[in-house]
Amino acid sequence: MNQIVGTWSIQQVARLSGVTARTLRYYDQIGLLHPAWVGAGGLRHYGQEQLLRLQQILLLRELDLDLAAIRAVVDGTCDRLEALRAHHERLLAERGRLDRLAATVAATITHLERGTDMPAEQMFEGFRFDREGLDELEAKIVERTGQTEQPYFEEVRRQTADWTDERFQQAEAEAAEMEGQILALLRTGAAVDDPAVFAVLDQDVAGQRELWSLDADGYAQLGRAFAAVPELRARLDARDPALAEYLRDAMIAYADARLR
Repeated sequence: MNQIVGTWSIQQVARLSGVTARTLRYYDQIGLLHPAWVGAGGLRHYGQEQLLRLQQILLLRELDLDLAAIRAVVDGTCDRLEALRAHHERLLAERGRLDRLAATVAATITHLERGTDMPAEQMFEGFRFDREGLDELEAKIVERTGQTEQPYFEEVRRQTADWTDERFQQAEAEAAEMEGQILALLRTGAAVDDPAVFAVLDQDVAGQRELWSLDADGYAQLGRAFAAVPELRARLDARDPALAEYLRDAMIAYADARLR
């Protein structure tokens, strides 16, 4: 029973809207949806105004807007049409990227079925190691994490400022060759800290040091990114679904053994 006519407790709002109480508390914390008032024991209560705002939030969430954009719209600081147009552009760009990734995976399947080797340049159709590809990847990571400062990308840009297209292509081919060697070791059952695996990573570390100030933590984090970042993982998955985790674990083991 409501304590005040026309108000609903957080549990009642959760049941009505299908949004969990935990999510409602999070919306309160980030300033997206404050309760009308807070009672004894910190119990939140919501009025008609808050329910209407929540209705707007859920509609915009269904359109896949991020919470920052949703807040700008419902606060009236951003025009809804402008926000939707910007989101539409992001969706079109994402569709293009996913189409390229799907084509890469399809080409890989064809090569595997035929028993032929996939040309190294085709393995990078989903993510190209060039200036444009780096910009796109950085933008995705900033959008996902909210961290606008990305020192890794800034340093890579400085180190590759005078690179030609051919030098970028050479780096792509070297990365593809390294991944192929690691995959071969994976399929032989080699442990991630096997000397043969470390020998391949010795070459990778030498190449990475041309791009950024590599250290143990940074190299381990890069390994985690290969398994966690969709744009990076897609190429590895196309070769073998187990490769991303194997390469990640090998890079972490290498960092602990040889870079500390």
